[in-house]
Amino acid sequence: MNKPKIEVRLYRMRNRLMEKAGGIGATAENSDFPVHILEETEHLFQEMISDYPDWVQDSLSKLSGYVEVCINFENKRIVTYKSINEIAHEMKGQGGTFGYPLVSTFGDSLYDFTGPNAGLSDNHVQIIKAHVDAMKATINGRIQGDGGQIGQELKKMLSAAIRQYQ
Repeated sequence: MNKPKIEVRLYRMRNRLMEKAGGIGATAENSDFPVHILEETEHLFQEMISDYPDWVQDSLSKLSGYVEVCINFENKRIVTYKSINEIAHEMKGQGGTFGYPLVSTFGDSLYDFTGPNAGLSDNHVQIIKAHVDAMKATINGRIQGDGGQIGQELKKMLSAAIRQYQ
């Protein structure tokens, strides 16, 4: 049995971002993009990475406050979950960018856990609290990258909390 011929096309896309930055026809090899701008940008980015644990404290404080609201006011959980979910969404995007992928991992899990079909029991609130505690431990301990042994321990602790309270 003869199989029909498959036609394969290769599209070479122009790197328009390179052209915007380095001029028409620019490539990585011939770009006149000023090196000092790249170095300044890298320096600013490194500053942001070192400042991340400080400026993310505000988000962690808000999350802790929302957890307290959930613990103390059962009737406000649905509304409060929405606020927690929004912060978790921000943190899942930021953590990895600034060298804290564990924050992204815990933020992603918290985001999913507080979604539209989230449970509203006391146990669910304890799981949310465990997520926030894991993120706090990561930031306060300045646990960057995968966190090595400590990172694995934090993941295990969060998984254990989820198993315990679900």
